[in-house]
Parts: sequence; structure tokens; C-alpha cells
Amino acid sequence: MQHWHWLIVIYLFLGGLGAGAYLTSFASEKGWLGKNSRLNRAGYFMAAPIVALGTLLLVFDLGQGLHKPWLLLRLVFNFRSVMTWGVYILTAFIIVGLITASLLFKKKKAPNGLTLVGAVLALATGAYTGLLLAVIRAVPFWNTFIMPILFVISALSTGLSLTTLAAHFLEKKGSSNPKENKVHLILVAAELIIAVIFFGIMSAGVKGPVASQSASLVMFGTYAFAFWGCFICLGLLLPLVVFVLEYLHCKKSGQKAVSESSLAGRETAAAVQIKQQSYLVLASDLGVLIGGFALRALIIFAALPIWDGKIL
Repeated sequence: MQHWHWLIVIYLFLGGLGAGAYLTSFASEKGWLGKNSRLNRAGYFMAAPIVALGTLLLVFDLGQGLHKPWLLLRLVFNFRSVMTWGVYILTAFIIVGLITASLLFKKKKAPNGLTLVGAVLALATGAYTGLLLAVIRAVPFWNTFIMPILFVISALSTGLSLTTLAAHFLEKKGSSNPKENKVHLILVAAELIIAVIFFGIMSAGVKGPVASQSASLVMFGTYAFAFWGCFICLGLLLPLVVFVLEYLHCKKSGQKAVSESSLAGRETAAAVQIKQQSYLVLASDLGVLIGGFALRALIIFAALPIWDGKIL
């Protein structure tokens, strides 16, 4: 019996995607993704609108968005509710994100304090999308501390992929570099490990028979194709292989160029550092986005609720 449907899936995906995009540009701006990165603006521009769209969908899904919108005001004052925390986090993040994007659009540098606050709120937004599920005890498949961790890692990975794709087509200045691939390799590997742990725990019955049944639906039942095809193969294994090969290729080319000789070698090595990403890498980024969406759909649709030990 499904209580949450496609609007919630899209909201959870967009919330993490926007948060991850913001954090990507923040990391790029700080130099954590290599020198002369192209990713220091695109994420800032996309973050707030994406999260705002997702939040709007959430309002409509609550059932009161079109009929009795004034009832939503109760969320603002119920401080024991995780959804109330989300209202403040999402609102603050959207405001900070819009201010940051507006300053960049006017070709002004956003204050470091502002972007740092935005980064903290972005991280909170990514974690909140998982925490929103984790606190629901009536659904054992969701009720685990692993859920926010999985959603944060997925948010960082999908945000990096979206920002990379946008920058490739829109940004004329800057370039891509092996460090971006290395970071994404780490994120995809971490997501794969956490996903294995999560589904392993659920299928083993640690959270009870209902959670085990949900895991079986995902891995061997109704949703097996989406799980193995879209999430595991397209969203994790393909990007993992591509990012490994790309990183090793760039590293090997750079070492070869440096060993050739002095100035010429260093110039060639620098050229390797700023080489354009291949279309295979971009296709992998698209796969990461599909996998991230599939993950949230699987977690929502396969979850079976339980009350008093009985499946409804």
C-alpha cells in the first residue's frame, strides 16, 4: 500500500540534486576540484531553482497545496516535526542560493561567509531528504541511520554530475581536470559500498521481516530491473569503470609528459590537467543522474508499512 508517489520521488531527487550542485560549485570555488575548474558557477545558478521546484511539488503532494494552503502554516510551528525543520532549512537555502546566484549573475563575487552558510544549508538539505524517511518507524525499510548517509552521498554525486554536464555546454572559461574524476570516483565508490551495506542489512532481516520483504522486492521482485539495470549498472558500475579509466589515463599521460623534460614536459602536463572531458565521461554523468533518481524511486515504492506487526 503506497502512501507516497511520484511527486515525493521527484522532490527527494531534486532536493538532493540542488544541494549537491551548490556544494559542487562551492568546492570548485575553494579549489578542491583542481585549478581552473569550470564548475565554480553552474551549480550556484541551478541550486536554488531546483530545490524550489522540488519544494513546490512537496507542497502539492501534502494534499493541501491547492485546496487549503493555510493549513500548511501549521508546519512552521510544530518544532517536534522533522518536516518543520525542513521548512526552515529549505527556505533558508533557497534564499541564500538565490542571493548567491544573483550576485554571480551581476558578475560580483559572493561573500565567503554567504557561500559558506549556503554550503552548510546545502548539506543540511541533502541530509534532510534522507532524514525525512529515516524517522518514520512505521516503515522499517526507511527507519535506519544509513538512509541520510546514502542520500547525502547520492546528492553529492548527482550534483557533481549535473554541474559537470551544465558546465560542459555552457561555460566557456575554465576546464575539466583529473581531480574532478577522482572526487567523483570516490563518491560513486562510497555510494556503492553504502548501498551494499543498506540492502544487505535489510535483506538479512536486521530490521525485521517487512524490511526484508521490501529489499526482496527491490533486488529480486517487481523492481529488480530498475535496481540492477538503472541504479547498479547504469548509475554506479558504469560510472565507476569510466572514472577509474579516465583518472588512470590522465595520471599516466601527466607522468609521461613530466618525464619527457623540463619546460616542454611541464607545459604538456598542464595541458593534460585541463583536457576536455570525453563524451563517455559525460554519458557516465547522465547515468549517475538516472541512477540517483532510480534509487529514490526504489526506496519509496518498495517500502512496505507495518503497524502492530501486520503488513497493510
